[in-house]
Amino acid sequence: MRSALPWDHCQRLCLNIAGLSFELTWEGARLADEPTWKFYEPFAVNGYGSAPIGWPACRLRVHCGEPLDLPAKGVIFDARPNHWRLLQSGARYVFEIFAAEAPHPRTHLALMSSDFREGEVYFAGSGSAATPTWSLTHFMRPLGELLMINLLSQGHGVLLHALGLNDRGNGLLFVGASGAGKTTLGDLYQRFSDATILGDERVVVTKVGGQFRLSGTPWPGGGFTVSAETVPLRKIFFLEHGSRNALIADRHLTLYGLLFQQLFLPFWNGEALTFAMDFAHELLSSLPAHRLAFVNDARVIELLRKQSDE
Repeated sequence: MRSALPWDHCQRLCLNIAGLSFELTWEGARLADEPTWKFYEPFAVNGYGSAPIGWPACRLRVHCGEPLDLPAKGVIFDARPNHWRLLQSGARYVFEIFAAEAPHPRTHLALMSSDFREGEVYFAGSGSAATPTWSLTHFMRPLGELLMINLLSQGHGVLLHALGLNDRGNGLLFVGASGAGKTTLGDLYQRFSDATILGDERVVVTKVGGQFRLSGTPWPGGGFTVSAETVPLRKIFFLEHGSRNALIADRHLTLYGLLFQQLFLPFWNGEALTFAMDFAHELLSSLPAHRLAFVNDARVIELLRKQSDE
């Protein structure tokens, strides 16, 4: 359960994730107490001072009640198997979010500006009729992730399915599908006090002042560890289980294919999709990248540190 926080009374919450700012405001409702709040608290800020100049802030007004019915011109992208879809309503976009449990009713709806920087969100809500409550966790997944993808693709970076680490000031990115060993490797790094896990499920890579940077997000994997830190990204590894610890060189094209599979891509926007793919190509062309086969033994970290120190 979260403790009382300053914005409980003013009904305003600001989150800064990888330099992208989200401002949520609401009236006549209450932000629900939930165990997952601890993942968002490190990202809570009082303003936008830590965001790079010129980076977008997304301002969202939450309305707690029955989701609004809007006349939409058509479906732009249908991801109902993942419980959401994107539609168009005039010059604006509409995200519809559905419950994961059958019969999958709509739980909330976001009416967004054309640049995804402002929106009205209509939440079904729960609690009493006098003071309905809304869940930040349900609000931010998948809607927060989708807005992140859209904002990052406006020239800033990408969201990845990966493990991100701050190892003695060096950002290390470990890319891998589910089961590749992200959480296992993260657990091994937990034994080292001079390393910080930024995230073992979803992390962000951006480019600021010509330098690639690695940031955590509030969306953890099996390790249930997140960090709001941002560090310079130094190296990229593609995880796989092996019979021994080994760094394996491979063709750029092969590594690009592995990276592409773990990107969260804006398939609904051709221009944004082109940016994300070009960004990934530049990332691999600029930084050292290897496949990493490893066993569940802390000696893999000794291998990585020795390679980094050379």
